[in-house]
Amino acid sequence: MATKASARPITQDQVPAWDIETDVVVVGYSIAGVCAALGATEVTDRVVALERGGGSEGTCGGILYLGGGTPMQQAMGHHDTADAMYTFLLAALGPGVDEDKLRRYCDGSVEHFRWLFEAGVPLISGPDREGTPLATPDPDGFVQVGAQEYAGGGLVWTGGEQAHPFNQLTAPVPRGHMPRDPDGTEDLFEGAVLKCLLAAAERAGVRTVFNTGVERLVVDDAGRVVGVAARSFGTAVFVRAARGVIITTGGFVYNDEMLGEHCTPAVQGAGKLGHGGQDGLGIQMAQMLGADAIHMDAIDATLVSTPHISFIKGILVNSRGQRFINEDTYYGRLGTETVLRQHSECYLVVDENIFLESSWLRPAWASDSLQDLEQQIGLPDGALQQTVDYYNRGAEAGEDPLFHKGVRWLQPLSPPYAVLDLRHRSFPIQAFTMGGLRTDAGGHVLDVEGRPIDGLFAAGRASAGLAVHGYCSGISLGDGSFFGRIAGQTAARNPIR
Repeated sequence: MATKASARPITQDQVPAWDIETDVVVVGYSIAGVCAALGATEVTDRVVALERGGGSEGTCGGILYLGGGTPMQQAMGHHDTADAMYTFLLAALGPGVDEDKLRRYCDGSVEHFRWLFEAGVPLISGPDREGTPLATPDPDGFVQVGAQEYAGGGLVWTGGEQAHPFNQLTAPVPRGHMPRDPDGTEDLFEGAVLKCLLAAAERAGVRTVFNTGVERLVVDDAGRVVGVAARSFGTAVFVRAARGVIITTGGFVYNDEMLGEHCTPAVQGAGKLGHGGQDGLGIQMAQMLGADAIHMDAIDATLVSTPHISFIKGILVNSRGQRFINEDTYYGRLGTETVLRQHSECYLVVDENIFLESSWLRPAWASDSLQDLEQQIGLPDGALQQTVDYYNRGAEAGEDPLFHKGVRWLQPLSPPYAVLDLRHRSFPIQAFTMGGLRTDAGGHVLDVEGRPIDGLFAAGRASAGLAVHGYCSGISLGDGSFFGRIAGQTAARNPIR
């Protein structure tokens, strides 16, 4: 793995010759990178994307967090505004959210939906076809997609919008947008976002160079970034960027040294969610030029404790046998709370009426007696009994005084009980980093004094995005594609020197 010291920039006079000359160079070619390249092509036809893998390395799901009244929301009868979206995300993604960037994202969300659609992403609006699984709710009135609750028409609840405290701030609206197969042969079109955007970039004339890993930035005598030094199969490759370099190399979850320095809980209490290319080198290259890196302690940890959504009717307890969160909130919030504040110690208590046996997750303990379970698990005497008694009294009255879990999920627990072991050593909690290079709303990388570094831009997980100490499924694709496009436009308009 490259080290920070090896990421020091080189000067232009150390370049023997430029192998490729272009206006804009994009370093890393996943969702933010391809949108940066597409954004740049709106201004110039000289755009080169470098990817050190043999193809796009990005691991990318199929949900985009968009809102403000998109065509998909309107088609399904959900009233949303940019202000409501802003109010929710400001609370759900913080504290520490860049309010200028968030405002721009929310105000531009509908236009971004249209841009993605015109680029070929199949964001098809309208009801689901009768007879399909997604059009037919189960007896409890909901449809599940993975661990998400489906709202219909390609929309998913992906951030705990319906859960306390967010449902007290603004009316809940689903904003997770899933691409749908335009041919109607599949209900969901997983992975469509990146696949379709890569095809759009190819049509737009973006030149892609694979198996070429950037190792250093190249600067001129004035300190402006004018290119990159890369390596392809052991051979040095130098690429000049007359207008700018855009770093879209992802986060640093696969750099244990950086994790240990910035977010130790992620090392000790969770696995890694991502791919090996997310080693932080892009962040380090910029730091060696004085770039500011912020929110480096921020992570999102996924605790998919709901192989079926009915498991929300159970209760999560920590090593003291106490509840610590409302179980109906976003599962990423459950995981992050577990890793950062419960030392990755978490158990899910259900009863026979709730439990649905799963081939991948079976109860670790079962008993008719809560006292017996306390002894089996090693919880303090009487703790689980007290927790369940208090919870049951509230559930019988249709309330959750401690954490305000939604009434639809409140159900007193009765024997026999089962307990699922969700500790990291027993259950695959996975995390990824959310900190990175500090950028402004135009995609400029800023130094430690808040000044733009000339010729250097960033987007995606290599930058500090909208999500800081909270997350919603789809915000990475939404944020990365939105600000990737903006960074590409900004870089392509940068004066040539």
